[in-house]
Amino acid sequence: MTEAERIAVLERRLGLLEDREAIRALRDGYHSCINDGRYDEIADLFTDDAVVELGYLARYEGREAIDAGFRGMGERERFFIKQYIHSHQIQVAGDTGSGVSYLEARYGRFGVSYLVSGRYDDRYRRVDGVWRFSEMIATFYYTVPAGVGWTGDELHYLKPR
Repeated sequence: MTEAERIAVLERRLGLLEDREAIRALRDGYHSCINDGRYDEIADLFTDDAVVELGYLARYEGREAIDAGFRGMGERERFFIKQYIHSHQIQVAGDTGSGVSYLEARYGRFGVSYLVSGRYDDRYRRVDGVWRFSEMIATFYYTVPAGVGWTGDELHYLKPR
């Protein structure tokens, strides 16, 4: 391998690592916005045509709907949420990518505490040199009151009836 070929290989590898780290920062940034109550910043993390599915709770199509949905979340009365993400796996192919990450969360509303667990399946797209979500699909494993626990008879107490 020539010196030029070796440098080209290293540059490709470095580019891939930089892309993966930028995508990891994107995912972390989303959770920072949620945890810190900065709902007005969330839409900036998405492409104009993005889709968000939050399990059985909500679906937003397009950046305008995403913005309205998350701002509405921040306006809920007596609402509390903290999310903890882990095991973020990322694949990159040029200007697109995909990822899976796992979620543990604490949710509270009107004095009731909930335990939440699930996974995010994402699609990412680089737009004007910046990585953004083009699709974020949350699947909840359970959303249960803390006093009931996740091994109860019902797994989704937040589900609208």
